[in-house]
Amino acid sequence: MSISPTSERTALLWGHHWWLAGRVEPLAFENLSHAAEVLTAHLAGEPHPVRLRLIYQPETLVTVAVDCPHGPRAALQRALAFEHPALAAPDHAWSHEPILPVGDGYSTLLHYETEPGLFSLVARLAQRRVIVVSAWPLATFLQSLPKELSKTGATLVLAFADNHNCALAYHHPADGRRMVHRWHGEAAVDEAQSWLEEETARLPDDPALLVFPNEAADPDDPLSLPLHEALSSSVVLPRSHPAQLLPAASAVTPQRAVIAASICLLLAGGWSGAAYAYEFMTWNDGQHAVAHEKSALRAEIDHYRVNAAEIVSLRAKLAGPGSSPPVGELLDAVCGALPPQLALDQVRVAQGRFTLSGHVAPGATAAWEQWRNRLGGRRWTVLPAAAPRDTGAFTVNGVFTP
Repeated sequence: MSISPTSERTALLWGHHWWLAGRVEPLAFENLSHAAEVLTAHLAGEPHPVRLRLIYQPETLVTVAVDCPHGPRAALQRALAFEHPALAAPDHAWSHEPILPVGDGYSTLLHYETEPGLFSLVARLAQRRVIVVSAWPLATFLQSLPKELSKTGATLVLAFADNHNCALAYHHPADGRRMVHRWHGEAAVDEAQSWLEEETARLPDDPALLVFPNEAADPDDPLSLPLHEALSSSVVLPRSHPAQLLPAASAVTPQRAVIAASICLLLAGGWSGAAYAYEFMTWNDGQHAVAHEKSALRAEIDHYRVNAAEIVSLRAKLAGPGSSPPVGELLDAVCGALPPQLALDQVRVAQGRFTLSGHVAPGATAAWEQWRNRLGGRRWTVLPAAAPRDTGAFTVNGVFTP
């Protein structure tokens, strides 16, 4: 956690309203273009440029809980873009919560726009000298509000806006997965309160923090907080947090480029033209060497990506007929028909039995069943197997025929 600079204002875009730190009543707008006009008109009397921390929760921003690999943003994009195409769209903003272990794998909360909006809004505000320094989903902001963890380590924060037909809850039970619940429509607040009553009855030891759109009924209640006071909170997530919706700023800004160019000119003045040419040629040769090395590495990688079934077939031929158990033939059958939706982690052979373990992509159970049904052979029997677990992990057992 870090302390927000005093020069930064905090604003929440939720549905079709702006909610501002220190202001009870929201500002309504019709669309994102109008939203920029409304906010800049409200900030017209303040010294510009205005630095803004944006909490961004339009109806087009969704949050889903997903299983994922444990890796950087690029790895998540490659793994999840097929199921969530918005991750591959350059005009859609997306981010994720920190990746946590769950069972045999990992999970996170994925935030993304179903329609582009944030980047154009930031550009319109910048034209009016309102600079958006960071942008966060409302769920990320809500989980930072509790001052300390509960006794069980659980977090439950519910924010709702009376007469504005929206509510959102962030819930991380002590023994369960993180979830974000959203409600829209005339019954949104009632449905959110009913859900909260059920959760608090089911988990009585997990306290819930309520964020109201106006003054709380009991100002001394530590479990209730007016929305305008929540937005005035000095505690924010660091900009390196993975839930940041804005892409990382380039390290080469125009100002830094001018400074670097000036330094280069000053240094270059102390060298002769011949020395400069020599340095340039050395650098150029180095670049060619690096390019050649990259090409060689790519060729080497392609060499190791030879089809696994072909390798297995060659090993089986080297082993010769009559080998027992027929491990080569088994591997040939296993890898030769392996669909791209399956990843084989381990093959174990011992005492006339074998075990195949791996993972299947989400929604590819049918491909797994077809692959398993094709594994039968004359020299072994595949035993009935349970369907893959929720994490995608599967195990197939079999025995060799004497």
